[in-house]
Amino acid sequence: MPLSQRKNLVLCCLMTAMLPMLTWAGNDRPPRGERRRPPQAAFDACKGKTEGASITIATPHGSFKAICRNFEGALAAVPEGAPPPPQTNGNGPTPGR
Repeated sequence: MPLSQRKNLVLCCLMTAMLPMLTWAGNDRPPRGERRRPPQAAFDACKGKTEGASITIATPHGSFKAICRNFEGALAAVPEGAPPPPQTNGNGPTPGR
């Protein structure tokens, strides 16, 4: 088998082997319309605070202002100016959103 054909065969095999990895890469996102759970640090930042309390969170990339909001029965820090959670009708997201 000539060298160029072997290169093409190897390239084809590598691309075929990588295809499942590409489909698995996006599976950590919640389904469309579902809220993503805040990181544990967001809950820790609001311990001992009341809903609506304004706080500042320091990160390695700088600090930002946040507000403590109720998330499934626990308070979590949400960055100021973040969009409101999707409205639901009790059976999931409101149609058309």
